[in-house]
This record gives sequence, structure tokens and C-alpha cells, in this order.
Amino acid sequence: MKELGSIQWPGGVQTVPKGWTSGDEEKPLKIGVPARGAFKQFVKVSYDQGKNGWYVTGFSIDVFKAVVKHLRYQLPYELVPFIGTYDEMVEEVYRKGLDAAVGDTDIMADRCQYAEFSQPYAESGLIMVVTVKQDKSEEVWMFMDTFSKRMWLITITMHIFIGCVIWLVEHENNPELDRFGAVLWFSVTLIFFAQREHLRSNLSRFVLAPWLFSILIITAGFTASLTSMLTISRLQPSVSDIETLLRTNAPVGYNGNSFIVRYLINVIGFKADNIKKIDSINDYPVAFKKGDIKAAFFVVPHAKVFLAKYCTGYTMTGPTFKLGGFGFVFPKGSPLTFDISEAILKVKESGEMRQLEEHLLSPSNCSSSTSITDGSSLGPQPFAALFFISGGVSAFAFLVTTLRLARRHIRRWAYAFHSQCYRNVASRFLFRNPVMRANNQGNMLMYIPL
Repeated sequence: MKELGSIQWPGGVQTVPKGWTSGDEEKPLKIGVPARGAFKQFVKVSYDQGKNGWYVTGFSIDVFKAVVKHLRYQLPYELVPFIGTYDEMVEEVYRKGLDAAVGDTDIMADRCQYAEFSQPYAESGLIMVVTVKQDKSEEVWMFMDTFSKRMWLITITMHIFIGCVIWLVEHENNPELDRFGAVLWFSVTLIFFAQREHLRSNLSRFVLAPWLFSILIITAGFTASLTSMLTISRLQPSVSDIETLLRTNAPVGYNGNSFIVRYLINVIGFKADNIKKIDSINDYPVAFKKGDIKAAFFVVPHAKVFLAKYCTGYTMTGPTFKLGGFGFVFPKGSPLTFDISEAILKVKESGEMRQLEEHLLSPSNCSSSTSITDGSSLGPQPFAALFFISGGVSAFAFLVTTLRLARRHIRRWAYAFHSQCYRNVASRFLFRNPVMRANNQGNMLMYIPL
């Protein structure tokens, strides 16, 4: 028999490259997906009667398809629904029943004993979700939150300063504003544009005009901010921390993921009887409303999806217990693990992962104000120009008035000083040695000052 030479593959290599198989060996990878995942947004399995086959969609599937496109070779595969828990699906990969597993599978230390995980494609952690309630304690002083502390301080300081300037200008010629107490009342009525006192100086009007306009704008901003706060309820978590749940033996829910139960019992310290399984994302609002659970524990990606769907009335609270993240499962020693991990990094660096995440959370119609909001107090920045103009005009008027009063008082003091000096000199020299002269008409003497 004639011996044949070695096979040369594209690229000049003699080893069989990944993705190339002979016609007899060409067989797609059998990749398992969770058929009964708690969140259909990540993996949803449905039967297509037209094609007489399974149809698998979801965020995890979209990520896997994007990752496969970044491989340097073709990777034929088929998605096979797996009925069982996530732990059982990982063990099935270990037993060679599946070539790999794709889904919202958390990377856990005990699962790494049976299989290898790729680079995590989504960050994960255990977080608590609770209902929110209206915060009644802060409603009494809600109006104070319309402006920041700095804004209140600047506004009050400017108001007092301008009142002092007006008093300084008017107090000598205006009987209505000759006392400082009258100016304080004038400043109060000025806020409501209800002042009755008449200004007699044009300089006072020059100071007051820009400040009246500033008050008009500031009042409009205050009204708009307060209206927004009254319209949007100020909410707070119904349960502030995990210690409260543990102390009261409150029931909590989870989505059926086995590792969450182990974590709640072994790490956090919940009693097994207080942990309730919730089969579907749609069952959580009912369980909260009936009081079956006081809190629900999700991995962070699941919590974001839950809040995207039920944005009003729920919030994440408490600490986040860090986990390994979501990853794809492969048998130990599989060369695909490294290649898939490298492709995941490429998907992240290209921005595709961010687009997929935004699409996952796109149904959300929530804003930060519908969950928990601390209110956005107005600061002095939007009114900086008004403060600068009013402050500059007032400072100019203050300087002019001060110089005018100083000049007037200096003249008065100088006149008084000269008068006093003249009297002292006169009394000392003019009336010191009088001369007696005889009157020509008689013998009487008279004093004639020198």
C-alpha cells in the first residue's frame, strides 16, 4: 500500500484546527439550556410547531451567539432544553450528557468541582429587594429640601445685605425707613411684593430693581421644586437591613435557585422554614401583597430585571454579597473554555455587551424618582448670575453711600473741630487782659477788649 503524506490544513498547520471535522465526525455540540429558568428574560424555551423544534431566546442566548461570532473558527452547536436545577445541569456536563451549558448560571466554588466556567459575562451578587413605603417623617420639613443649605444661606445673606444697604441710603431722608426694624419688616414684605414703604432715593431703587427680579426667579424655582416633591412621593424601604429580618423571623422569597438557599442558610443565617420558593417573577408582587414574604433575594441581574418590570413600589436595599458572576459551563480540560473566555472579552470591549444589557432592561419606564429618592435640591448655580448682578449693584451702592456719609460726617466733624478751636482761642486771648479807658462824657470807666 502506498503511504500518503501528512495532511496540510489551511494556514500550513498539520494539526486538526478547532472547528474542522471530517464528514463522518461532523456533529454539533449539544449545549444544554435551563428549560425552567425563573427569569425568561435570560433564557426562554418555547416550542415552534411550524419548525417542529425548540426555540430558545433570551439575554444569555444572545450573549452566547455574539461570543461565538468572535471565535476564529466555526462552532456548530444545538441548544437542548434541560429539565432540572442549575446544579443538575452542571453535573450533566460532568457526566458527558451535555457538551456545554449556557444560561444565567452563577460561577460557584462547588460547581467548579464538576466543570469549568468561562470568563463571567455578567457581574453578579446576592441582593435583597423589598417593598417601599411613604416616608411621613420628613414631610413636615419638605419645603426646606427645595433648596440646598448653601442656596438658603446665600439667599438669606443677600436679602439681609440688600435690606441694610437700602436702610443706609434711606434712613436720613425717609421717616418710614429711619429705624432698622422697619427695614427688616420691609425685607419680609419684599418677598411677597407687598411692601408699602416708598423709596425716595434713586440709588435705593437702583439697588432694589435687580433684586426684585431675582426674587421673582428664585420664587418660581422654589415653587417648581416644591411642586415636584409634593407630586413625587418620598419613599423608604419597608425593611432597612437583613438583621431586622433575622431578628423577627420574617419570611423571605427566592426564585428556586438552589445555591441561593444554601447561601441564605449557611452564610447569612436564615432558618430553612422562613425561606419560600417563588416559581415565577409574576408571583412576587402577589406574595408581597399577601404578606407571604417580607423580602426577596435575587442575584443582581435578576433584581434589575424585576425592578425593570415592577418599578413602582420596590427597591434594592442592604449590602450586596459578591458572587462569581454568570458564566458558560464546559467540561474540565475543554479547549473551548479559553477561546470562549477570550471571545467574551472581545464582546465586552466592542460595546456589544452593553447594547445587549440595555436591550434587556429596555422595558423599564421607571425613573429614579419612582423608587427611592432623596430629592434634588436646587443649588445656587442656576441663580449665580442673578446673585452676581444684585450683589454687585448693592456693593456699589453701599460703597457710594458709605463714602457720601463719611464725607458728610468728616465735614461736620471738621466744622465742629474748627468751631471748638476758635472758641478756645477766643476765650484764651481776646478776653484775657481788658483795658480801662475813661469816658469823655464822664468819669465812668469801660472795658475795651484788645
